[in-house]
Amino acid sequence: MPIYFMHMTEGDEFIPDLEGIELPNIAAIQKAAIAGASGLIAEAVKQGRRDYSGRFDVEDEHGQKLLTLTFACPIHIELASPG
Repeated sequence: MPIYFMHMTEGDEFIPDLEGIELPNIAAIQKAAIAGASGLIAEAVKQGRRDYSGRFDVEDEHGQKLLTLTFACPIHIELASPG
């Protein structure tokens, strides 16, 4: 089974995936990247962050870049007027 590496960029910080994950195909890694991004966004919301963004760059075991998943969570708060 192929090994995929999901390197993450969060702000100015690059976090390499040194272990990788074994998945059957690119569709499975795309699903895993979306799930990972969703979890990161949920955690940012819990922490009260209003403008969170990041990126996963997915490579195969040969270092070939296969996909980039950019994610963001802009949170806008509107206060309703009383009455």
